[in-house]
Amino acid sequence: MIAEYLSPISKEIIDFKNRLPPSTIGKTISVFDSNKPNLKDIDIAIIGLNESRNSIEKNKKYLDVNSFREEFYSLFFGDWKVNIMDMGDVLNGETPLDTYFAVKSINATLIDKNIISFFIGGSQDLTFAIYQSYYFKEKYVNLTSIDNKFDFGHIKKDFDSSSYMSKIIMDGKNKLSHYCNIGFQTFLNSQEELDLLEKFHFESYRLGELNKKIDLVEPCLRFTDLLSIDFRSIKASELDFIHNYPNGFESSQICSISRYAGMSNRISSMGIFEVFNNIISSTLLAQTVWYFVEGYCLRIKEDPKSKNFKGKCFHVSLGNQELKFYNSDLSQKWWCELTYESNKVVDFALIPCNYDDYLSACNDNISDKLLLSLKRNFI
Repeated sequence: MIAEYLSPISKEIIDFKNRLPPSTIGKTISVFDSNKPNLKDIDIAIIGLNESRNSIEKNKKYLDVNSFREEFYSLFFGDWKVNIMDMGDVLNGETPLDTYFAVKSINATLIDKNIISFFIGGSQDLTFAIYQSYYFKEKYVNLTSIDNKFDFGHIKKDFDSSSYMSKIIMDGKNKLSHYCNIGFQTFLNSQEELDLLEKFHFESYRLGELNKKIDLVEPCLRFTDLLSIDFRSIKASELDFIHNYPNGFESSQICSISRYAGMSNRISSMGIFEVFNNIISSTLLAQTVWYFVEGYCLRIKEDPKSKNFKGKCFHVSLGNQELKFYNSDLSQKWWCELTYESNKVVDFALIPCNYDDYLSACNDNISDKLLLSLKRNFI
């Protein structure tokens, strides 16, 4: 049972919850009871993390998850139909590997019950444990990170928060289907890392691109199973200079990204890591989670290949390639169907995209996103 891996929410937080005014999240959120564990009808589970022993930030004080709880519980519940449960905090094991096992076991249970997990706190190497939880489903994973670095660091004896992506790529079971980085800054990443990204046909979006057009992230998040956010990707001035990265996302941008993530029908696990302990970080973190929940409540299940799909189909000839673009009347989202024929066998892939990808194809250009998808799926 997963209850053995969790510490219950403190009496102080329960008392705080009970004092809150009506219509706040604290008045509607369920609290996990280890004596009577019941996950029935839960849509989103929030789990606190305090594990940071494999962090490279040895001199930083990490988030007090209860500080986040006070901020999140105090926000007002939207016009939502959603059941949220706070499951408490994962108990740190004797070693980080023990904590990884607990996180993996908890998340595997939640995936099996179709409950979205939202991990809060700790260092970003815990992404590897969440990734491992998909082994139980024998499922390949599309992983997206919001991060100013790729974290393809060298692994010496053990991996850490700067090399967890290297660990995932080199993992023996290799369940990684696709990786996308959102918000990298070129001067913080080596040429070797950029070359590795190109070698595996991984996707990436520079911070500068996103500052001009934040909705570029939407198709990527629509194609994501696991989302990992490094809170240091937010510029230092937004967080009272608690870290040393002057460039990064603004607070409104990280909330927009979280909302897009919530709207993704595919995302089943999410974590926000590398949050350091000050009041503005807890406040922004709470609002980031709020926007995810709002996005979740706006989800629309759509399949362009379904007979019930309400939208339009556009055929575009691009050289010897026939592309089909689908545009939803309900959500205005776009998809591109890529086809490939080999040995008289026709295969296809349905790739989330946007209107600009369609316009590029109409002008005899294939966008970088669709070109990478072609290479990844068929070449």
